[in-house]
Amino acid sequence: MEKRIENPLLNFREWKITCKSIVCFLIMGFAFIQGYSQGATVYGEITDEFTGEPLLGVNVIIKGTSRGVASDFDGKYSIDGVESNSILVFSYLGYDTQEIEVGLQKEINVILKPALNELEEMVVVGYGTQKKRNLTGSVTSVGSEEIGRTNLQDPVSILQGRVAGVQVISNSGAPGGGMTIRVRGSSSLNAGNTPLYVIDGVPIETSSLSSLNGTENFGLNPLSDINPDDIESIEVLKDAASTAIYGSRAANGVVMITTKRGAEGKAQIDVGFNTGVSEVTRLLSVLNASQYRQVVLDSYRNMENPEPVSWIILDSLNPKNNGDVNWQKMLYRLATQYEANISVRGGNENMKYSWSSSFFDQDGIILNSNYKRVTSRMNIDFKASDKLTVGQSLSYTNSVNNRINAGGTNNLAVVRELLIRPPIFAMYLPDGSLNGYQFGRRNPVGLAEEATHLNKSNRIVGNQYLEYELFEGLKFRSNLNLDFVSMKEDEFIPSTLDYREGYNTGAVRVVQNLTWGTESFFDYKDQFGENHNFGALAGFSYQDWKNERTGLDGMFFVSDNIRTLNGAGTISNQEVNRTTEHSLKSYFGRLSYDYKGVYLVEFNMRADGSSRFGKDKRFGYFPSASVGWRFSDLPFLRDSRFLTDGKFRFSAGQTGNESIGEYVSQGSYVVGANYLDYSGAAPDAMPNSGLSWETTTQYNAGLDLSLWNNRVVLNADVYLKETEDLLYNVPIPQTTGFSTVTQNIGSIENRGVEFLLNTRNLVGDFRWTTSLNVSANRNKVTSLPEDLLTNGYIQNGDYHILREGLPIGVFYGWKFNGVYSRDEDNVNGITNGAQGDVFRGGDPIWDDYNGDDIIDEGDKQILGSAEPDFFGGINNEFSYKGVSLGIFLQFSYGNEIYSEINHQRNSLVRYNNLSTDALTRWREQGDVTNFPRVVRDDPMQSDSRVQSRWVEDGSYLKLKNVNLRYRFPNEMISRYGLRKFDVYITASNLLTWTKYTGYDPDVNSGLGLRLGVDHGSYPQSRTISVGLNLGF
Repeated sequence: MEKRIENPLLNFREWKITCKSIVCFLIMGFAFIQGYSQGATVYGEITDEFTGEPLLGVNVIIKGTSRGVASDFDGKYSIDGVESNSILVFSYLGYDTQEIEVGLQKEINVILKPALNELEEMVVVGYGTQKKRNLTGSVTSVGSEEIGRTNLQDPVSILQGRVAGVQVISNSGAPGGGMTIRVRGSSSLNAGNTPLYVIDGVPIETSSLSSLNGTENFGLNPLSDINPDDIESIEVLKDAASTAIYGSRAANGVVMITTKRGAEGKAQIDVGFNTGVSEVTRLLSVLNASQYRQVVLDSYRNMENPEPVSWIILDSLNPKNNGDVNWQKMLYRLATQYEANISVRGGNENMKYSWSSSFFDQDGIILNSNYKRVTSRMNIDFKASDKLTVGQSLSYTNSVNNRINAGGTNNLAVVRELLIRPPIFAMYLPDGSLNGYQFGRRNPVGLAEEATHLNKSNRIVGNQYLEYELFEGLKFRSNLNLDFVSMKEDEFIPSTLDYREGYNTGAVRVVQNLTWGTESFFDYKDQFGENHNFGALAGFSYQDWKNERTGLDGMFFVSDNIRTLNGAGTISNQEVNRTTEHSLKSYFGRLSYDYKGVYLVEFNMRADGSSRFGKDKRFGYFPSASVGWRFSDLPFLRDSRFLTDGKFRFSAGQTGNESIGEYVSQGSYVVGANYLDYSGAAPDAMPNSGLSWETTTQYNAGLDLSLWNNRVVLNADVYLKETEDLLYNVPIPQTTGFSTVTQNIGSIENRGVEFLLNTRNLVGDFRWTTSLNVSANRNKVTSLPEDLLTNGYIQNGDYHILREGLPIGVFYGWKFNGVYSRDEDNVNGITNGAQGDVFRGGDPIWDDYNGDDIIDEGDKQILGSAEPDFFGGINNEFSYKGVSLGIFLQFSYGNEIYSEINHQRNSLVRYNNLSTDALTRWREQGDVTNFPRVVRDDPMQSDSRVQSRWVEDGSYLKLKNVNLRYRFPNEMISRYGLRKFDVYITASNLLTWTKYTGYDPDVNSGLGLRLGVDHGSYPQSRTISVGLNLGF
């Protein structure tokens, strides 16, 4: 049952969390115990051929023996007992192995060449790692080098255009703004489509943190807390073979984020700094003061019974009304940003550590918007004995986000107001005060500078583990993890921004979220003979979420300068200590087998029990199976000159979705309800004990090809996802006392193809590599209950519908076919509704879809879809010795955008300013144009209809990122005690080629399934930054 406890106190009790453990462990490394020998000592340094940087962890072995060592942080090694006739073998993952005869040499310095073979790389999967060559599922990895070149500030934006099958759309270009991410399409109507994020083994809560349920949705990004410089790799798990191990939370894919850890060797210190400037990518065309006044005059002239034009519109002597303001130029600015990072990594045979800290300060391109973040992370690994390893990962983030209410449908949205507030309204009055509310339009400068939307956040994410080797091949591991977030948001809207005298409002929202969990599992790996490899994993996990919220609203403050709630005349909307909690108990396992690496098979299973469902429906079971066949091992292909490796993959399995909120199946009560002057508790939500999981069944077939010694690597996948028992809020009769009840209804299908092509075009001193990914997904609703349909569909917000056989994000409304040039062009006398007026010259020509000569609900039709035909990205890297240049382009084709902001800026409701398209408006009989006559109050519904006029092609090609970097040679910098010295310049969002007429086609409303709507979101910015990295 949901609890609301009345308490006059705003602040929550203090949360004191102490994370203590023995901090040290050994995660990876290589060490050989040197045997006794009377030979000589050989030493030297091992470096990278391209960068000249020392290589850590290179294996140096005396050939034919088991004796060897590993290079330290400085790339140095020393090995004893080496005979003159010995051969030293130098091997390192990702590099060509070298063998060198010792002879009489005492010092042997080695330069290793990066290998063309990428198949031996390790990738992170659920509860472990696997060799890339042995994957039977669909997994894509983004490494730290690629992450570092982007200079982006959150993990989600890094994935945009870089991972096949992953579509990332911006909800807001504001600092710390949110993103919409879809892995292989949308699979749910109400239960969310966001993937599961796992950071160093800790599942991260995002749903309850994306908004504080304040007055506005600002598009918060919970993952902006992570410093990208801390990330070692990001893996995206896409098919059921990869995700089923996470069961009920994996229907939308899994994003695994692994942070950097320590390594054996003396301490390495890395320091980085960068600074940059940002600007809006374009300004939209709007009318100036004289053009606007003429449009207003025309609007009155075109009315059937014109009312007198308000004197303030024409009175240029009025100080409120004598301006000629381009509000965009007043609000947008050249913004600056700064970032500083420091990290220390090191360790020895028994203990390894990695510590980092960063500071990031970014001004937004709109006045008074800013985001500041301080992070610190500590990863420690300790080998307590030959069999016992313990360790922990701990991170802390403090962020302060001074937000701007940028987009939306309300009158407090800055971007909306700066585009439609008339240019004639002065910004300030002669006495220096703000020229506030005028004719329904608020002053956008005041909205930005005088309103308050301040969010403060503290977050701690920790994971402690113990790993014990019971015997060779069998390990036991136990994890204890937590994710604690405390957020507070203050809001204040002064009276100068409202038309009511003395009316000001304020609010405080506080949320504290604690997620903790434990996992324990056995991991067994063994080899039978030379050809049979077997693995098994079995474990148990428990996770608990607790969320506490407090919220108070106030109004009629005694002064705009007193913005705390004790200054409010009225307190309303009290939500004090609202507590919700849920838990998940799970059992999971995996079996894997391969024969010579040629025939591969894997099984995964997870059983999840969720407190969100009734006792008879709590457990769900999510299995998967996958197979792989390395056909390149066939006798007639084994010695092929062009085929290096080839593998077929196939997988099938099920995953689930339980993201429906707490107490939906049980029902809840609200405390404090009043009836006949008595306070009590009242039902708040109708229970449904039969509520169950959404279940997604996915089939995947893949092909992995490596050609010409891995000069060309191709990964291709085709998939089918079918989601059943969709969780949906179904309307019910008001006589029940409720408006909706959550039920399992309907089904959705996603099918698609993905291609990833990596090529090494040139090798040697001058290198050129290319990475191209292209994805296409087809989404459709396959079934809906008949009793929920009206005219064959379900209305989904103002712009979208749900209909069987169509994608989720289709726009539905009236088709605009132009403008009647003359009255007589309406040959059939088509009317606006059954009793409405006849359309005449200057009115829109609506498509009479049903042919009854009446424009009404029966003429609405499909106008387009937010789903792209295909999307992806292409990255080219060029390098010559110490100079490297990266050029990344991102693209989307075939998607459409409903530009609600263009609708607003071409409608004269409330004296809106218009775009310069209004200069081509219809003015008199015989005019040929596509811009209707301007009329006050829209008597013929020219503006109020959802219409194809505002549906635009959202296809685009972006020059998303350009990075130019120079690394100084080691021989130049080593004399100053430096290990590395890089300088770079990065440009983001440089150019966009598109037909879309808004600020940016990479835009989204951020409202769940209502994709592709531009309400005037905070625009994307063009950023140029310079920086340096020093290594000591």
